[in-house]
Amino acid sequence: MSENASKVLVCYATGTGCTQSVAERIGETLTHEGMRVEVKPFESSLEPAGYDAIVAGSGTRAGSWQPVAKKWMARNAEALKAKPVALFTVGIAMAHGPEKTVETLGVTDRLVAKTGLKPFDIGAFAGWYVPEKFNYIERKIMNVAKAPEGDFRDWTAIEDWATRVAPRLTRTGLASVA
Repeated sequence: MSENASKVLVCYATGTGCTQSVAERIGETLTHEGMRVEVKPFESSLEPAGYDAIVAGSGTRAGSWQPVAKKWMARNAEALKAKPVALFTVGIAMAHGPEKTVETLGVTDRLVAKTGLKPFDIGAFAGWYVPEKFNYIERKIMNVAKAPEGDFRDWTAIEDWATRVAPRLTRTGLASVA
C-alpha cells in the first residue's frame, strides 16, 4: 500500500457488537481496495481532521442511531462537510425483508437532515437479534416487535457496498466529491 493511499476512518456505534463487526468488514474490504483504514468506535474521541474520508455507521435503537454516534456526527458536521462521507445503518428491521430497507434508510435520512451532511452514499444492512446480547428491557421490546431471532448480516452485501463506495474514497475519487 502506498503512502499516497487515502486514509479512511470507519467509525461506528454498537450496542451488542453487531455493528462493530460490520464496520470491521467494511474496513477490511476498503483495505483490500488499497486504502489505509482505521476502524474505531465513536467513543474513541475521534477527530475527522486526520482523515481523507469518513465511513460512519450505527446500529439502531428505537428507530434512531445510537446517541454517541448522533452527537459525534452533529459535533463534527462542519468538518465532515469538507470530506467524502458515506454512512451505513445496521438494524434488525431489515430481517423482515427487503421492503424494510426504506425504513432503515429513513433512520439515516433523519440524521442527515439534522446535520446538513451530504453523504455520497448510504448503506442499510440487516443486523442480528441474539437475545443474550440484549438486556432485559431490549429483549421485551424485541419480542413485542416480533423481531426474528438470528444473525441476518449479509456479508456479501456489506462487502459489495464497501467495494462500490471505495473509488469515491480514494485520492483520485476525492475530486468528484468537491
